[in-house]
Amino acid sequence: MRGVSRWPELNTGTMECRLCLGSAPAESSVSIFGDPHPELLEQRIRTCCQIQVKRGDGFPDTVCLSCKTNLELLISFRKACFRSNETSQLKLSDCLEIKTEEVLLEDLICDGEPSLPTIHRNNSGICLKPFPSESKLVLHKRSHCKEKLFKCDVCLKSFTRKYDLVLHLRSHTGEKPYKCEICLKSFTQKYKLSQHNKLHTGIRPYKCNICLKSFIHKSSLGAHNKLHTGIKPHKCDFCLKSFIHKYRLALHLRSHMREKSYECEICLKSFYHKNSLVSHKKLHTGLKPHECDICLKSFVHKRGLVLHLRSHTGEKPYKCEICSKSFTDKSNLGVHTISHTGIKPHKCDICLKSFGRKRGLVLHLRSHTGKQV
Repeated sequence: MRGVSRWPELNTGTMECRLCLGSAPAESSVSIFGDPHPELLEQRIRTCCQIQVKRGDGFPDTVCLSCKTNLELLISFRKACFRSNETSQLKLSDCLEIKTEEVLLEDLICDGEPSLPTIHRNNSGICLKPFPSESKLVLHKRSHCKEKLFKCDVCLKSFTRKYDLVLHLRSHTGEKPYKCEICLKSFTQKYKLSQHNKLHTGIRPYKCNICLKSFIHKSSLGAHNKLHTGIKPHKCDFCLKSFIHKYRLALHLRSHMREKSYECEICLKSFYHKNSLVSHKKLHTGLKPHECDICLKSFVHKRGLVLHLRSHTGEKPYKCEICSKSFTDKSNLGVHTISHTGIKPHKCDICLKSFGRKRGLVLHLRSHTGKQV
């Protein structure tokens, strides 16, 4: 009688996967019958694996993250197949004027999975974006006709959906209704809080096949993989410097435009990037949480501690490819490399003398102002 037999217990803190029988730490296992949707994982196993699972059947009631991910991939693959099939049927009916039988996704997968919407047309052809309900489909159709009925009273920006207007208004009010119960950090949207909560679990299910670095989010792994290709498609029109990501180029362009949009409210110092301002504000708190275990010297930022530790170890990981000189900091290597090119980008506006390093220009300017070096 399987229903009354008890599965052999493993060591404390270790769980066994119902699907692959592999063992994993309890914090890296997912309950088949747990929250927030106890029926979804159970039904996916029944539908995709053709395995009957029931609460209290005597078998393990958890699955490992690897098997859970494989289930999600299989569900996504089936959805893609069903969409392709319906698209093919639609094309066939357009050509031969044959009425085809409608296939519903919920009949083929399981309850709790979103249904496949009716494919609708726009001015440029067929739109295949899926929606769980007819009402959401109606809202989406407005994006094709450029209809924006909801306007912000503050900046007059218009939106297709009322929900988008509500989210936008929070940028004016500063409202962040979703708060993390662990670190009390707040967010404007619920899904951002959900993504943030993954940081506290310590679980990183997405691993790079090349360098084995792990990530919490699949999108982060996708962005990381671009580093290994060596391709930098986003090029600066001013200095021809290239970047892997478009947002990095946007941040870099501010250095040419001299646009310092982020200002410190305490000392009024301005910065090109928001993260630079956040890092700067830590200086005003007086806190130095990063302490050297060797000499007990403290630092505001972790990077300062990392660089300081190299003074104890003698480590110089950044080497010049031309003269083999080594440096503790990557920025120092960058400054040194310019000396080999002969380029002197820092020019004095008074006498037009040029310098390879910004510090050289600063010291030179004192000769014009009369300040002692």
